[in-house]
Amino acid sequence: MVTVSSTAQVPALPEEVFAFLDTPANHERISPSITSVHDVERLPEGGHRAGYTYRLFGVPLRGTVEAVVHDPPRRLGFVLRGGIDGEMDWRLRDVDGGTRVTCEATFTVPGGPLATLFDPVVRVYNERELDETLARLRDGLEAT
Repeated sequence: MVTVSSTAQVPALPEEVFAFLDTPANHERISPSITSVHDVERLPEGGHRAGYTYRLFGVPLRGTVEAVVHDPPRRLGFVLRGGIDGEMDWRLRDVDGGTRVTCEATFTVPGGPLATLFDPVVRVYNERELDETLARLRDGLEAT
């Protein structure tokens, strides 16, 4: 398993950031490697379940993502299954009229026991991916 975390200051209120992150199509806009979000289904307890396609080192991986924690405007937690198995935990905190956003992601690298040999490369890739995702989140909310 590989765990990465990143934090950014976003110039929007937690309610706005939460609403943005709670909209599945926005993840396609901010995550550099998500190429599609589809088959979106609203969950009765809040949040969504959706299909996704993700490119890891150019290889398309398909799976589902489901909200398992939906605590507006403080926290969103997702479970990923399929091409990539893992969890993403988004935490939002009001800071100086904006929001401090922290995202922690834990993934199981596809490929069984030998895949652990690639953990360091996957860690660096996902650290960059998460940093870019938070930068795009910040830029997207600044533009609104």
